[in-house]
Amino acid sequence: MVEDIVLPKAYSLRYAYKNDDAFVFALFCSARTELSLLPLSPQQRELLVQQQYRLQQAGYAAQYPQAVTLIIEYQSISIGKIILNPSANGVHIVDFVIAPQFRGYGYGSVILDSVKAYAQAKEASVSLSVDRQNMRAKQLYLRLGFLPFEISPTQEWLSWPSP
Repeated sequence: MVEDIVLPKAYSLRYAYKNDDAFVFALFCSARTELSLLPLSPQQRELLVQQQYRLQQAGYAAQYPQAVTLIIEYQSISIGKIILNPSANGVHIVDFVIAPQFRGYGYGSVILDSVKAYAQAKEASVSLSVDRQNMRAKQLYLRLGFLPFEISPTQEWLSWPSP
Protein backbone atom coordinates (compact mmCIF):
# COMPACT_ATOMS: atom_id res chain seq x y z
CA MET A 1 0.00 0.00 0.00
CA VAL A 2 2.61 2.56 1.03
CA GLU A 3 4.42 1.97 -2.25
CA ASP A 4 1.30 3.07 -4.15
CA ILE A 5 0.95 6.46 -2.46
CA VAL A 6 2.67 9.00 -4.70
CA LEU A 7 4.31 11.90 -2.86
CA PRO A 8 6.27 14.97 -3.96
CA LYS A 9 10.02 14.40 -4.17
CA ALA A 10 11.05 15.67 -0.71
CA TYR A 11 8.43 13.51 1.07
CA SER A 12 8.40 9.86 1.98
CA LEU A 13 6.33 7.41 3.98
CA ARG A 14 7.88 4.43 5.72
CA TYR A 15 6.55 1.78 8.02
CA ALA A 16 6.97 2.56 11.71
CA TYR A 17 9.35 0.30 13.62
CA LYS A 18 10.10 -0.29 17.28
CA ASN A 19 12.85 2.35 17.23
CA ASP A 20 10.14 4.91 16.31
CA ASP A 21 8.29 4.38 19.61
CA ALA A 22 9.72 7.48 21.33
CA PHE A 23 8.83 9.67 18.34
CA VAL A 24 5.31 8.24 18.10
CA PHE A 25 4.81 8.71 21.85
CA ALA A 26 5.98 12.34 21.56
CA LEU A 27 3.44 12.87 18.78
CA PHE A 28 0.73 11.40 21.01
CA CYS A 29 1.70 13.80 23.80
CA SER A 30 1.72 16.78 21.42
CA ALA A 31 -1.85 15.99 20.38
CA ARG A 32 -3.08 15.49 23.96
CA THR A 33 -2.11 18.77 25.60
CA GLU A 34 -5.28 18.68 27.72
CA LEU A 35 -3.69 15.94 29.82
CA SER A 36 -0.98 18.37 30.95
CA LEU A 37 -3.67 20.59 32.50
CA LEU A 38 -4.91 17.98 34.94
CA PRO A 39 -4.19 18.74 38.62
CA LEU A 40 -1.81 15.82 39.14
CA SER A 41 1.75 15.44 40.30
CA PRO A 42 4.29 15.08 37.48
CA GLN A 43 4.63 11.36 38.27
CA GLN A 44 0.86 10.81 38.20
CA ARG A 45 0.55 12.80 34.99
CA GLU A 46 3.31 10.78 33.30
CA LEU A 47 1.67 7.52 34.39
CA LEU A 48 -1.71 8.70 33.09
CA VAL A 49 -0.25 9.80 29.73
CA GLN A 50 1.56 6.48 29.31
CA GLN A 51 -1.62 4.56 30.17
CA GLN A 52 -3.68 6.63 27.73
CA TYR A 53 -1.09 6.01 25.00
CA ARG A 54 -1.08 2.25 25.60
CA LEU A 55 -4.89 2.19 25.63
CA GLN A 56 -5.01 4.13 22.36
CA GLN A 57 -2.54 1.79 20.69
CA ALA A 58 -4.38 -1.31 21.92
CA GLY A 59 -7.71 0.16 20.83
CA TYR A 60 -6.41 0.91 17.34
CA ALA A 61 -4.95 -2.60 17.02
CA ALA A 62 -8.24 -4.19 18.12
CA GLN A 63 -10.52 -2.00 16.01
CA TYR A 64 -8.29 -1.82 12.92
CA PRO A 65 -6.22 -5.03 12.73
CA GLN A 66 -5.28 -4.36 9.06
CA ALA A 67 -4.05 -0.82 9.73
CA VAL A 68 -0.50 0.25 8.97
CA THR A 69 1.41 2.90 10.90
CA LEU A 70 3.55 5.07 8.68
CA ILE A 71 6.13 7.67 9.58
CA ILE A 72 5.96 10.81 7.47
CA GLU A 73 9.34 12.18 6.46
CA TYR A 74 10.28 15.43 4.79
CA GLN A 75 13.82 15.64 3.49
CA SER A 76 14.60 12.51 5.55
CA ILE A 77 13.39 14.15 8.80
CA SER A 78 10.51 12.49 10.66
CA ILE A 79 7.72 15.06 10.86
CA GLY A 80 4.63 13.01 11.70
CA LYS A 81 2.72 9.77 11.45
CA ILE A 82 -0.38 8.49 9.77
CA ILE A 83 -2.21 5.26 10.46
CA LEU A 84 -4.14 3.98 7.45
CA ASN A 85 -6.69 1.19 7.42
CA PRO A 86 -7.37 0.01 3.88
CA SER A 87 -10.62 -1.75 3.03
CA ALA A 88 -12.44 -2.91 -0.09
CA ASN A 89 -14.26 0.39 -0.50
CA GLY A 90 -11.88 2.93 0.94
CA VAL A 91 -9.12 4.04 3.22
CA HIS A 92 -9.78 5.09 6.79
CA ILE A 93 -7.30 7.47 8.40
CA VAL A 94 -7.18 6.08 11.92
CA ASP A 95 -4.74 8.67 13.26
CA PHE A 96 -2.83 11.55 11.71
CA VAL A 97 -0.41 13.77 13.62
CA ILE A 98 2.18 16.26 12.42
CA ALA A 99 4.83 17.27 14.99
CA PRO A 100 4.08 20.72 16.46
CA GLN A 101 7.12 22.43 14.95
CA PHE A 102 5.99 21.38 11.45
CA ARG A 103 2.31 22.32 11.74
CA GLY A 104 0.92 25.12 9.62
CA TYR A 105 3.40 24.77 6.75
CA GLY A 106 1.33 22.60 4.42
CA TYR A 107 2.93 19.23 5.19
CA GLY A 108 -0.38 17.77 6.32
CA SER A 109 -2.15 18.97 3.19
CA VAL A 110 0.45 17.30 0.99
CA ILE A 111 0.03 13.98 2.78
CA LEU A 112 -3.77 14.12 2.75
CA ASP A 113 -3.84 15.07 -0.94
CA SER A 114 -1.59 12.10 -1.68
CA VAL A 115 -3.85 9.73 0.26
CA LYS A 116 -6.85 11.15 -1.61
CA ALA A 117 -5.10 10.60 -4.96
CA TYR A 118 -4.29 7.01 -3.94
CA ALA A 119 -7.95 6.40 -3.04
CA GLN A 120 -9.19 8.08 -6.21
CA ALA A 121 -6.98 5.83 -8.34
CA LYS A 122 -8.66 2.86 -6.62
CA GLU A 123 -12.11 4.44 -7.03
CA ALA A 124 -12.38 4.48 -3.26
CA SER A 125 -13.17 7.00 -0.55
CA VAL A 126 -11.17 8.32 2.39
CA SER A 127 -12.73 8.64 5.84
CA LEU A 128 -11.53 9.91 9.19
CA SER A 129 -12.77 11.25 12.48
CA VAL A 130 -11.77 14.42 14.22
CA ASP A 131 -12.25 15.61 17.77
CA ARG A 132 -14.91 18.33 17.65
CA GLN A 133 -12.67 20.58 19.75
CA ASN A 134 -9.81 20.33 17.23
CA MET A 135 -10.91 23.22 15.03
CA ARG A 136 -7.55 23.56 13.28
CA ALA A 137 -7.62 19.96 12.03
CA LYS A 138 -11.29 20.18 11.14
CA GLN A 139 -10.67 23.33 9.07
CA LEU A 140 -7.86 21.55 7.22
CA TYR A 141 -10.07 18.57 6.40
CA LEU A 142 -12.96 20.77 5.24
CA ARG A 143 -10.61 22.89 3.11
CA LEU A 144 -9.37 19.69 1.43
CA GLY A 145 -12.91 18.64 0.52
CA PHE A 146 -13.80 16.28 3.36
CA LEU A 147 -17.41 16.57 4.42
CA PRO A 148 -19.10 15.45 7.66
CA PHE A 149 -21.35 12.42 7.49
CA GLU A 150 -21.82 11.67 11.19
CA ILE A 151 -21.53 13.75 14.36
CA SER A 152 -21.39 12.73 18.01
CA PRO A 153 -20.94 14.92 21.07
CA THR A 154 -17.14 14.48 20.87
CA GLN A 155 -16.30 13.43 17.28
CA GLU A 156 -17.12 14.23 13.68
CA TRP A 157 -16.68 11.63 10.96
CA LEU A 158 -15.74 13.02 7.58
CA SER A 159 -15.41 11.50 4.15
CA TRP A 160 -13.90 12.35 0.79
CA PRO A 161 -15.53 12.33 -1.59
CA SER A 162 -18.64 12.87 0.42
CA PRO A 163 -21.06 9.92 0.58
